[in-house]
Amino acid sequence: MIDLSLRKNGDFVLNVDTSIYDNWVIDKVLYWFSNDYILTRKINDSNHVQEIIMSLKPGHNHQDFDTVKEKLSNDFIDYKNRQTIAKETANIRDLLFAKAFANSDDFVEFTFQD
Repeated sequence: MIDLSLRKNGDFVLNVDTSIYDNWVIDKVLYWFSNDYILTRKINDSNHVQEIIMSLKPGHNHQDFDTVKEKLSNDFIDYKNRQTIAKETANIRDLLFAKAFANSDDFVEFTFQD
């Protein structure tokens, strides 16, 4: 669950359920907003909700609430799916890396003749 609200001073307040989205996903999503916003994160362990305050940096253009909400929603889904795929394919990637960097003599079977 993510919930975005707008404060009267123009800051966005994003609440993220950390039982659904872990810090890896949250960090990846917030990275793309860090150029335009100062990000302040607070975690409430009792209800697994992380509050993120997004304050516009001086000299940057304020984005429309609906645009930010849509981008956040899409990014959370995207990075959660990326995380799931990375976990599900970790063993395959490990095998491919091991084969790619292994001594090639171990995989080629032939005999040398003088």
